[in-house]
Amino acid sequence: MATVALVWELGSDLGHIGRFLPLALALRARGHEPMMILNDIARGEAMLGAHGLRFLQAPLWRHPGRGGGFDLDFTETMRRYGFLDPAGLTSLARGWRELYRLLAPDCLVFDHAPSAMRADRGLGVPRMAIGNGFVIPPQRTPLPPYRWWTDPRAAEARLADTETRLVRSANAALQALQAPPIARVADVYETEAVVVCGLPALDAYGARSDAEYTGPINNLDTGAEPVWPAGDGPKVFAYLKGRYAHLEPMLDALRRAPARVLVYAAEIPRATVRRFESPTLRFSPAPLRMRSVVAQCDAAVCHGGQTTDTLLEGGRPVLLLPMHTEQWLTSLRAEQSGAALYWPHDGDPAALPGLTQRLVGDTALAARAAAFAQSVSYGPFEARVARVVDRVEGLLRARAPRG
Repeated sequence: MATVALVWELGSDLGHIGRFLPLALALRARGHEPMMILNDIARGEAMLGAHGLRFLQAPLWRHPGRGGGFDLDFTETMRRYGFLDPAGLTSLARGWRELYRLLAPDCLVFDHAPSAMRADRGLGVPRMAIGNGFVIPPQRTPLPPYRWWTDPRAAEARLADTETRLVRSANAALQALQAPPIARVADVYETEAVVVCGLPALDAYGARSDAEYTGPINNLDTGAEPVWPAGDGPKVFAYLKGRYAHLEPMLDALRRAPARVLVYAAEIPRATVRRFESPTLRFSPAPLRMRSVVAQCDAAVCHGGQTTDTLLEGGRPVLLLPMHTEQWLTSLRAEQSGAALYWPHDGDPAALPGLTQRLVGDTALAARAAAFAQSVSYGPFEARVARVVDRVEGLLRARAPRG
């Protein structure tokens, strides 16, 4: 039996745990001991407790940088999480090292975990990076720009300066640990295996030839069965955040749409629920079983997170309302595919009713979404999870005996 640590450091909400759950269950079924290290341990019990899976709190950078304008690439995003603070990075790394010492993992599987990956340098533990494309930057210098359609030479000096400062800071922390230095930011993400759990067309950095794509493997079977409003109109699923700045205009557009709408909105005020509930719009108090949602809905609205791949792979047109950089990049790629509509965070809310009407009534959009689904095939969900576990076991077999 091998101990496999599943490590989630950055990001929020349910997507990362949702990816870990099927992997952990499959690892355990093969006789291994999965241990999850979570960014948000408060999310653990609701999704993992019923399965008897073990989890710990991850060491985290508690002072994310604000301001400074729009990040140009992932290197600039990393600076917001302590990568320009050698003393803080050293503290984080010591925390991760202590966790690794206590757990003695035989393999580490990282999902959006740059500090955890850096702290593991030199320990000799096999490593795998998983996640959607955004959280696994390609092995190149500089890292790809977020705005891929712009001329990278315009910001060449700025990006080179950020790269140099971040490498210097990271190496100061690594030296304190007597760990091998990095030569470039991309070295932080150097692993024995890379598995992109998403669709190439939605990869934030564009489809790549040096990564293995599995299609989405997020948990599909946890949650309540959907109960749709009565009637015979098209079914629209909306997964929204209570903190979304345009939540109420979006709910109003959905309420007026010629459709039966089922909304799951995390942390939504009860007063908002009462204001927008109607015979054609219903709120679910709990997350929904996505396997059933995708099978039953005709269209969907979400923010461009992990759910997007699952919905588009199921042939469902989606209206995307991104709230941060990762979701924005996914939304742009999805719009490029022709199977989704995208509305920017700084857009005019007056456009939302028209977009919602298009979502439920545009037959060409529905046809493109169906065609997109036909163009991707990664096999049954269980087979995808099995392939990822096969890769983990391959790393375990290749590992040299401990001295």
